[in-house]
Amino acid sequence: MNEYTRREEVRATFIASAILVLCIAAAVLQLVTVEGRLIPDPSARRQAEESEARIAPARACALAGEKLIGEIEVFKKLANAARMSDPEKPGAGGGGALKNLDPRAPAGGEPAAPTATTRTRGLRNPPPPKPSEPDKQLAWASAQPVYKQAKILAGCREATDAILGARVSAIPAWDAIAKAAAITPPGAAETEQFEAAKQLLSLLGDIPADKVAQATKDAEAAYKATAERDRERALTAMVREPLPQGVFSRRVAVSVGVGLTVCALLISYLGVRAASMRRLATLLPLRDAVRSGRPGMQAAEILKTAAAHNSGEPGIVIGAAIGGLSAALLAPKDADLFVAGVMAGLLIGLGAQWAFRLALGASRWRARATELADVEKPAIPIVLVLSGVKPGLEPEFIQFLRSLPPVDAAAAVEKLASQAEERILAAADAGAALHQGKPPPR
Repeated sequence: MNEYTRREEVRATFIASAILVLCIAAAVLQLVTVEGRLIPDPSARRQAEESEARIAPARACALAGEKLIGEIEVFKKLANAARMSDPEKPGAGGGGALKNLDPRAPAGGEPAAPTATTRTRGLRNPPPPKPSEPDKQLAWASAQPVYKQAKILAGCREATDAILGARVSAIPAWDAIAKAAAITPPGAAETEQFEAAKQLLSLLGDIPADKVAQATKDAEAAYKATAERDRERALTAMVREPLPQGVFSRRVAVSVGVGLTVCALLISYLGVRAASMRRLATLLPLRDAVRSGRPGMQAAEILKTAAAHNSGEPGIVIGAAIGGLSAALLAPKDADLFVAGVMAGLLIGLGAQWAFRLALGASRWRARATELADVEKPAIPIVLVLSGVKPGLEPEFIQFLRSLPPVDAAAAVEKLASQAEERILAAADAGAALHQGKPPPR
């Protein structure tokens, strides 16, 4: 800035800057601190639903654990009835125990020829009966209920250990159940079914099934307690609704809006500076015109320069600030509207500024011309020229002066000044004559 900058321009720039800082600071604070409305926590509800959904599988596991105990007992009884245990090996007793008891048997091991004595002894000690064949159909039929419960329980171990932790006493039973569930279901062949039933009996016959049943019961109770706790939490848990995501992210939108307002202020400042430098470049060379005998040219240019409106764009600065603040107050959740409010404020402020300038018209022309005259100190007093312009006719005089070439404009100004000076001198002479004609004051 320099001495050619008008006081009005400085004042308008300062006011616009103050309004910008206050409005944008309030708008940014509103945008940064805004929070979404409170809504029920969807994650708590989802967790409650998941916990509720785990109760049914836990209940099925607990029932399977209880049934397994009874099914194993029934299976063991039916296994004895189906003669699933291994038949007695030869030589372990019965007929095998009587082998080679006759001392007269040949050394090669061939049986001796029956004698009367041996025939009589054979009648008193008949050979043991031949063991009967196992019931293969009954074996698999009795094993199927146990196999079914084992398949169910095999999928319960992970969930049970997850909520209770691994219980050492139940680990052997769980391992046996997993192996039993891994058995491939036999086909229609009775031999396959019999072998599968024997394998199930060997795996599950002596396991501590009560440990598994107790673990599944405890797991069911734990899942019910967890579901109840999650259900109560879901009824009261509240979270902030996330703010909507617009075209820009929230941080980018705020940065763009603030950047636009700063650019508007910079444009306004540069406009004021450009106008003051233009006045300097216009009026400074005319100081030589006074020394060259053309004082009217300097005075005419001062009057023309004073007729120009103020430079700078305080309207866009104030409009952008108020527009951004209005958008932030009305819709703080949508940061895109802040950018739109700033841009709309720029246009509205620019229109309001030009409307204000049109309404102001030439009302400030005399004050601006006097201010420039204080800086330039022209040879022709501007006051004389201004006194020659009737009040209310300033726009017509300015338009007339602008339409004249510089030489004619200088001549017109000089003529106005001389006329004003003559009127002043005439008025002074009339006043002096009137004063002389009066009697002296007592």
